[in-house]
Amino acid sequence: MLIQETWENGTENYILGDSGLYEPFTEDIGRLFGSLQKECGRCIGKVYIDLFNKKKELTDTKAVGWIFERISHYEDTGEKYLHKTWVTLHNDKPTVKTKNHYHYL
Repeated sequence: MLIQETWENGTENYILGDSGLYEPFTEDIGRLFGSLQKECGRCIGKVYIDLFNKKKELTDTKAVGWIFERISHYEDTGEKYLHKTWVTLHNDKPTVKTKNHYHYL
């Protein structure tokens, strides 16, 4: 299992950064959730993806992670802001397909 964190300033609505995919300290989802909750704040919801068939018709919606929030402080001013962490769980690294677009002579 791999996880990815995306950090958001929820007060001003912009992305702060992204962890990239990494291996968590445990494969136990309950233990992982508890650890993330201690680090990132209270869970306010889940992250969902929509699944489509070949005809591009919606077939299902699945939960793939959680959204956490906590109050944080700007380093320069010390003012408070809402810090959100979006965590998604992955079975493997994404598959990338390369297609060459040749220029004909």
